[in-house]
Amino acid sequence: MSRVLILTASMGEGHNTAARNIREAIIAETNGTAEVLVADPYTRTNPVINKLMQTGYATAINSYPRAWKVVFELLSKPGVVEGMGPMLNELTTAVKSLIEEFQPDVIASTYPIFSYLISKIRKKNPDLKTPLFTIITDSTMINSAWYRHPCEGSIVADEQTASVLQHDGVPSERIHVLGFPVSLAFESLAPCEPPENGHWKALFFPGGTSVHAISVLEALGELPNLDLTVITGRRQQVMRKLQAAGVPRRGKLIGWTDQMPHLMATHHVFIGKAGGATVQEAITAEIPFLVSHVVPGQEEGNISLIEQCGIGALAVGTPSRLRDVVSGMQANDGAVWKAWRCNLAKMKKPSASRSIAKFLLAHV
Repeated sequence: MSRVLILTASMGEGHNTAARNIREAIIAETNGTAEVLVADPYTRTNPVINKLMQTGYATAINSYPRAWKVVFELLSKPGVVEGMGPMLNELTTAVKSLIEEFQPDVIASTYPIFSYLISKIRKKNPDLKTPLFTIITDSTMINSAWYRHPCEGSIVADEQTASVLQHDGVPSERIHVLGFPVSLAFESLAPCEPPENGHWKALFFPGGTSVHAISVLEALGELPNLDLTVITGRRQQVMRKLQAAGVPRRGKLIGWTDQMPHLMATHHVFIGKAGGATVQEAITAEIPFLVSHVVPGQEEGNISLIEQCGIGALAVGTPSRLRDVVSGMQANDGAVWKAWRCNLAKMKKPSASRSIAKFLLAHV
């Protein structure tokens, strides 16, 4: 029986999403015979500090994005993460314990710091030969913490990201362009049909403050032919404030959901922040992406991918700016939207999770 350990972290949902999807694919590829453990080593550390880190990250990206960019750039500099050694001892111990307890045949990581921690563990435990592969969840602008420390290989979503790693000295034979691990549900979903009678459906993930989200929804509500499905996720306070404000005017408001593949496949455009997993899911669903909130740092690379590949647009600034971008997308029988959809069809890899699963199993 093959044993696969997948390390993740709850610092943004994208890392966990990637880990779960890889697990799903490995189980499918082995007819359930493989034993797969998805683990967040942070949960084995001080719970108070772990919760503070998660809350701090969420607060920074939503309310203080410029401050987060400073942190992101700092962590990308060689020596910074490495200089945090004493602060990471508890996390290192957690990773080591997971490996010793589960005895995996192969390890996959969807979070950047674990390659560094495992390199530390290997120095003290040279008999640890279990191969480690890192699944990089962002595109084109990559924090070097993802690949500064040796592992058996880096799995990336696209050639643009592979080029970044090659430019920074990662050997090409250790870079594997396999796509982003999206849910297997995307394999059987057809993209949304073009709008009928000029009626459009948009999927909106509000980023930033609730005040800004309300202003955006009021502006989008001025478009007479647009229905909105608003997803607040686990941000319950934002949902309560949107409900109190009576937005959206047309459409529905949803909290957390596990139906993202279906929702993406039944809407014409996605509006939100450019998280790595979200952008890749949108590509797979062939739903054009409008970026309404920017998290500086890792998400700037995802925005670059959207613009370079012509699959959406950056629409930050005032709510009226976003409204006008949506209106322009709809104009001339959706000419811009159709061009974006055409480009998306060339990029999607709905079976990427299977490709990654097969790759990992081949190294057992």
